[in-house]
Amino acid sequence: MRWILGVCLLITVNSVGCAHLCPPISPAESQTFLGVKPEEGGYIINAGDGLQVEVWQNAQLTRPVNVRPDGKISLPLVNDVAASGQTVPQFQAMLTKRLRTYLKDPIVSVTVTSFSQKQFYLQGAVANAAAFAYRGDMYLLQALAMAGGTSPFAEGAAVIVRRKGDQFLRYCVELEPLLAGLSMKQNISLLPNDVVTVK
Repeated sequence: MRWILGVCLLITVNSVGCAHLCPPISPAESQTFLGVKPEEGGYIINAGDGLQVEVWQNAQLTRPVNVRPDGKISLPLVNDVAASGQTVPQFQAMLTKRLRTYLKDPIVSVTVTSFSQKQFYLQGAVANAAAFAYRGDMYLLQALAMAGGTSPFAEGAAVIVRRKGDQFLRYCVELEPLLAGLSMKQNISLLPNDVVTVK
């Protein structure tokens, strides 16, 4: 699997194993991971996404639309509207504001019906090593579950590599307390293009 981006997350069964399995990580680098929030509520609209726009009691404006390569959608009255790069609530609010020029108190709802190819990657000692579609609000435990869990030969470490600009960031987590629910702070949120390698 190509390493397109990176953040290195090592998860081990005990702290000693963790020390052996991943290199020293600076507090600043660790904090970068702990401070990141997933693309929740929150999912960032991208070119290629399919949206369902619902305008209450207005059949003319209620319709499915696709986000074009230029990041915009087209609707009657407002014509081209930039959607890419905004969360669903942000785009919904902007569209409501634009429609107020033509409609009295429009009630607008926007739903993502299909997603562009945002992915993250799981490899190594997992049941199903593959690229998985990123759907927003994604955490490490969810990712491991999507891969069918670790294989019987796993040493208990998961390495996540995330690229930020020209840097590769890393993080180390103990797996046993995380799975036992004792250290949920270490259930790191994932971002598109993260590479998770389980050892």
